[in-house]
Amino acid sequence: MSKLWFAFCVVPLALIAEESDIAVISETPVKQVEVTQSKKESQSTLYTIDSSYKAFTGRINGNNVRLRVGPDLESNVVSELNKDELVVVTGQKGDFYAVQPLAEQKAYIFRSFILDGYVEGNRVNVRLKPDLEAPIIGHLSSGSKVEGKICEGNHKWLEIDPPASTHFYIAKEYIDNIGGRELKAIKDKRCATVNQLLDSANLLTQAEMRKPYNEIDIDRLTRNYLTVVNDYVDFPDHCAIAKKNLTKLQEEYLQKKIAYLESRAENMGKVSPSGDAEHFAAHSSREDNEDLVSHTDRMKIWEPLEEAIYLTWSGMHHQKTMDDFYAAQKLKSVKLSGIIEAYTDPVRCKPGDYVLRQDGVPAAYLYSTNVNLQALVGKKVTLLASSRSNNNFAFPAYFVLEAE
Repeated sequence: MSKLWFAFCVVPLALIAEESDIAVISETPVKQVEVTQSKKESQSTLYTIDSSYKAFTGRINGNNVRLRVGPDLESNVVSELNKDELVVVTGQKGDFYAVQPLAEQKAYIFRSFILDGYVEGNRVNVRLKPDLEAPIIGHLSSGSKVEGKICEGNHKWLEIDPPASTHFYIAKEYIDNIGGRELKAIKDKRCATVNQLLDSANLLTQAEMRKPYNEIDIDRLTRNYLTVVNDYVDFPDHCAIAKKNLTKLQEEYLQKKIAYLESRAENMGKVSPSGDAEHFAAHSSREDNEDLVSHTDRMKIWEPLEEAIYLTWSGMHHQKTMDDFYAAQKLKSVKLSGIIEAYTDPVRCKPGDYVLRQDGVPAAYLYSTNVNLQALVGKKVTLLASSRSNNNFAFPAYFVLEAE
């Protein structure tokens, strides 16, 4: 019974001795604990950093660069860093730079030494993981205030931020000095801002794209993504995501616009019921039809279609304007000659408001949003035109760019 009681008392004392410098008065068991502690301490030597060292912000220049507990290749690996990540270098030891722990780095302390948020014990070990075999990365003195949460994987440990004295190490060859230590804080703030901008842009896009086409504020959505692309070039990954999402937005918006325009064109091209159509045909002359719609209105009718064609083109030519589009159209244009005639038949999906006659025979359908073709009716002209869909009508269709 006495042996059992002795074992019950010694084991907890051994754990306490292992995580602090508290002296335990006992025989053989304590000596074994001290030997074990000595081995672990030798594997996790904590180095003092020269306080006069001029700290700087370092940029990682490679991928899978190892962050270690100590300044040697035998030390435990804390994590791996990739190209362009930033660290604050606070000292050096041989061929290694000492760096501050990363923002997301956590440390662990045995809960037995924490009472009401304060450390009870001298030089209590702080470890890399919630395990007695994990490397020691710092110490806390009696009375030190500790804030943290109970470790989810092992409730005997408290998860905390690493002590201020904690440093990790990276081989010097993998770090480039890019400025003062304050630069990383500035970059971190910009990173938080660009993350927020990108998240906001994505959420707003999702909300806007649920609206009908004519209620979508495409300019605002575009500006949100372009702000990231233009103002945060120092965050290439974020810029790439913004460009990708902007392209996706433009494609979805274009599809909505095309569907809207097709629906609108279909409604505009619908023929009246048969009785009304016959009445219209019997009592309306071609000249009367021309009076119903002014030449300006005729031109405006085609603007949505031209804008849809432009949007399709701009999907492959980013940052280009409507003027750029028509300049490109001129390079591929054709010359047409003949006499212009108004085309006022009330047919559905007609490919133009005018017909070009050559030798008295219809040769092409015409429309334009910037050339007043009505003023050229009955005249022989030479046109600079760009091909358009003829909607399966008898003759080719063209958009008139210029007229002579």
